[in-house]
Amino acid sequence: MSPPAADLAHAARRLVEFDSIRSKLRDTRQTALSDMDKCVHTYRLKFSGRRELRRDLNECEWSIYQYASLLHMLGEMVERTHDEFGTRLEQHAPIEHESPKLVGLRHAVHHNGLVGVNIAEVDSFPDPVVVVPVTSIERHGNWGDGNPTFSTFFHDVSGDAFALAPVVENSAEPVEGIVDELERQLTEQFGDDELRRAATNVQLYD
Repeated sequence: MSPPAADLAHAARRLVEFDSIRSKLRDTRQTALSDMDKCVHTYRLKFSGRRELRRDLNECEWSIYQYASLLHMLGEMVERTHDEFGTRLEQHAPIEHESPKLVGLRHAVHHNGLVGVNIAEVDSFPDPVVVVPVTSIERHGNWGDGNPTFSTFFHDVSGDAFALAPVVENSAEPVEGIVDELERQLTEQFGDDELRRAATNVQLYD
């Protein structure tokens, strides 16, 4: 029995949304990584002043926040799709478990503005890296009292700071996997040809 046309059209809309956010996440992830590289470049320039470096670091933090906000939005989209179509993640955890540090950073910046990322020379990295000072984010966020606790997002953090580039880079695989998994489940429900055809003709939102 074929699914109702309204359900098929709704699933097609969600399919296009997942495709859109996947593309935007790729773009914003690359922007965040490029902004980190820019900070390293500015840090190495002997003639650059502290103001220029702090400006670049602020811009870098904003781009990371934008990326993390899209991750948060992806999580909301996944939950909505679960409610609407009975889908369930089987191969991946929800995004807040796959990329907890980014979701936690987004939570802190969302409530209180910039945390204040820094640049540091770390023994385990060959080049200077953009880092989040642990005391800064711990002091900056609204943790507990109805909000998530600090350890919810940063339970595995040790030391004075953690580097952001690996965290951003490592988020790519679960993002792609989550979107692939939801798209596959929708395709299994509605049929590949039918869903793709409906997505090609998806209507503008009311």
